[in-house]
Amino acid sequence: MRHLVLVAFLSLGTSFLTSAQEPCHYGSEDAFGALANDLSQAKSCAAAAAKMHECAWGSSADTRLAPIVVAKCEKVFLRKLSPKALRGYAEEMQLCAYEYSQQQGTMYMSAAALCQVDVAVGFAADPAAASKLAGRASFDCDKAQTPLELAICSDTKLGHADIVLSRVYAGWLKNSDKEDRAALVQSEKQWLESIPKKCGLSATQISEKSLNCLRNDFELRFGMLDSCFEKVIVCLQSFNDQSDREAAAASTPNPRASFDCESPSSALEIVICADAELGETDIKLAQAYHDADEDMTAVQHKVLVDSERQWLHFVSGTCPLGTVGGIPSVLARSCVRAAFQSRIAQLQTCLLKKPQEQLPCLNDFHVLETKQDKQ
Repeated sequence: MRHLVLVAFLSLGTSFLTSAQEPCHYGSEDAFGALANDLSQAKSCAAAAAKMHECAWGSSADTRLAPIVVAKCEKVFLRKLSPKALRGYAEEMQLCAYEYSQQQGTMYMSAAALCQVDVAVGFAADPAAASKLAGRASFDCDKAQTPLELAICSDTKLGHADIVLSRVYAGWLKNSDKEDRAALVQSEKQWLESIPKKCGLSATQISEKSLNCLRNDFELRFGMLDSCFEKVIVCLQSFNDQSDREAAAASTPNPRASFDCESPSSALEIVICADAELGETDIKLAQAYHDADEDMTAVQHKVLVDSERQWLHFVSGTCPLGTVGGIPSVLARSCVRAAFQSRIAQLQTCLLKKPQEQLPCLNDFHVLETKQDKQ
């Protein structure tokens, strides 16, 4: 899979990535430990990043290795950042998770983790320059004129989708041959010209339906480019199939979670937002909670609220959520998914029991669904 240079300033951080001096380690827990040790003992952020890129496993193992590099790089710049720059750094890290959140497979977890390494490297190389890059879109919103540009700049979610797409697109332009580049440029031009009409975008009014349609198409497009393993011209032909495009246009994206994934506030929320399937499960859990709470008395409501708070604490303490802001591992995702599915079953059954049995049932916290949950 091609390596994407996500933003221009990252060349400052990756230009020095030469071959690692020590051999790479693969295939076992001992090998993983040896590589983790090499990354920890690297003399600098640059050296650790070079080793990470040289020896990446291309699997979910990289979600455990990348935080070692990120932490080493953060020691160089994190304390130098202003509050605004810190927010920009956190946003850049989460854009890595967003780009690959709808992809299936551990190699995409690796890609997201390496993306975060590159962000940290860029900030370490030049914190001042990196901090200036945060924006509402891939272009200057102060100069937005067309209905599409105005729509992108009016909505944070669509702006983030535009930023990710522009970076994926730039990566393909840089790493493609002449034929592919020409095809991609032409395709991008035609696509940009077509989506305002397809999504019902008006020059005088920007509706929520239009914004959702646009975001859906942006996500489909950068997802298609990220998952392309052939010549890009072949992938574009598939993407441009009229029946597929019409089906895509008719659908509108669901929220990524029951809360705002543009600003996740905890390690658990970050895990949820990094995985589209987890986000859907979180929405189902929120609905189950709402349904359970709908006809409750004040006393029952308090019992439910207290139990839910304790349950969230249980999940955060039980599941290996990893480094805050990092790309969650397979184990973390599986644990949270199982815990949420178990809780949905609890909410659907516990409150049907006798009043004296409801609280013990709700507070019987566990990750995996039990027989009691299914009753």
